Amino acid sequence: MIAHELILRLGSREIPVRHSANGVAWAASEVRRLVGGKRPRVCIVTDERVALHYESELRESLRTGGFRVSVFAFPPGEAWKTWQTLSRILDQLADEQFARDDLIIGLGGGVVTDMAGFAAAIYKRGMNWIAVPTSLMAMADAALGGKTGVNHPLGKNLIGVFHQPLAMLAPLNVLATLEEREWRSGAAEIVKCALLSGAPLWNCVRDLGVDLLRWPTKTMNEAVRLAAETKIELVSQDERDVGVRRFLNFGHSFAHALESATGYAQLSHGAAVFLGMRAAVRMSFVFGVLDEKHASEIETVLAAAIFPAARVKPDRLLTALVQDKKTTSDALHWVLLSAVGEPVIRADVPRTLVAETAEWLCGIAAQGKSSARTARRKRILVVNGPNLNLLGLREPNVYGSESYEDLLIRLTEYARERDVELLLRQSNLEGDLVEIVQRARHWADGIVINPGGYTHTSVALRDALAAVEIPAIEVHLSDLEKREPFRQMSLTAEACRATIMGQGVAGYAQAMNELIGMLNA
Repeated sequence: MIAHELILRLGSREIPVRHSANGVAWAASEVRRLVGGKRPRVCIVTDERVALHYESELRESLRTGGFRVSVFAFPPGEAWKTWQTLSRILDQLADEQFARDDLIIGLGGGVVTDMAGFAAAIYKRGMNWIAVPTSLMAMADAALGGKTGVNHPLGKNLIGVFHQPLAMLAPLNVLATLEEREWRSGAAEIVKCALLSGAPLWNCVRDLGVDLLRWPTKTMNEAVRLAAETKIELVSQDERDVGVRRFLNFGHSFAHALESATGYAQLSHGAAVFLGMRAAVRMSFVFGVLDEKHASEIETVLAAAIFPAARVKPDRLLTALVQDKKTTSDALHWVLLSAVGEPVIRADVPRTLVAETAEWLCGIAAQGKSSARTARRKRILVVNGPNLNLLGLREPNVYGSESYEDLLIRLTEYARERDVELLLRQSNLEGDLVEIVQRARHWADGIVINPGGYTHTSVALRDALAAVEIPAIEVHLSDLEKREPFRQMSLTAEACRATIMGQGVAGYAQAMNELIGMLNA
């Protein structure tokens, strides 16, 4: 079900922007609607953290709908938004002989949608793509408008093209698994749109604050829609970013310079944007286009944003500004505010004011602002191997009569009682299990694994458990020491902290309990 639909109109083209309270299986059904009776090959481009949660659901939903699907997953983070990663995507498309009329789906945050769209733009001189954003930032900003590209060592997004997707499909319920850091990044883009558009979005930000995690879900979903509306309105007037679309760069000149000057390692994009917006507001006031009352009100709201301390020298920040994409004819065009909802573009800001603002910003960035929120909950991944999906049907005299669905319910309830985050995965394929364990390094604190038959045969699974260096406990429903001789050897056990056997499904709870104890210790 579509919660709401917006349309980005660019001449004769209409690009649907759809939001739904459902998950990525909904997005797969929308893909079927968009392509009609055709079934092009699909390459899902994603990162490994998103893949751990949602790739298999999207892949299987597409395959059920008749699509042939392959996947390219790369490590998460801005540091991987490079030409080298892009080249690997293009290599896979070429190796698998994708055609121009096939389809790329970008499943992930802004880094993923930028990379997927850029690959689609330049492979065989252009192919279709669809954005399926999984982060607040991507839903509100990055996946909209057709800007695609990669970073360069000298600046952010220096290499790229405009290439509009067929559609943007935002499954809002995936935000439930979003990292707190990513919530803050997305909040920055929504706050930016609030400052550009004014009421009613600014009223929400002013009254509820910049921590969108504390907003009611209904209000937050409405804020995503309003932010998307703001961007769509500007992009529809100026697709190529030469006029009013540049308003969307509010706060981004200093933000991109901060990210570049700190090697994309100290600040998330959202944290940098919050700092960049504070610099732009201060510059607006000092330059004389924003009165003191409104500047003070906006600064009070923005200053509540959480960000880690980042140390950068003003001269390095100024050097990074020179590489900004918004520089034309040796003049940096600044997006300033004359009031909330009234942005202006000025190219006559004195260099002395820019230098003074850079020094002020470096001082603010070095201080940081910590969160009073308690530490996040422990995260446990439960991985089940081949034939575990047949629990209750498969040799109940050995493995018990409880079904796999009953096991999932039991584990979910136990995790809720122990206040831990739980992710449940099962596959009958060795390669899938290896990828699940590898991807766990970007999310899980601990692993409970029942490798099934691969216990005795899979060197690859054993090596994956050893490589990720996440504490793992192996579980077996039956007592392997009392089974056939070939079952008595476990290749995976030596890569785990402990093995629990012969306790039936209760062994999983015991393993989780021991693992929680290890993590707390």
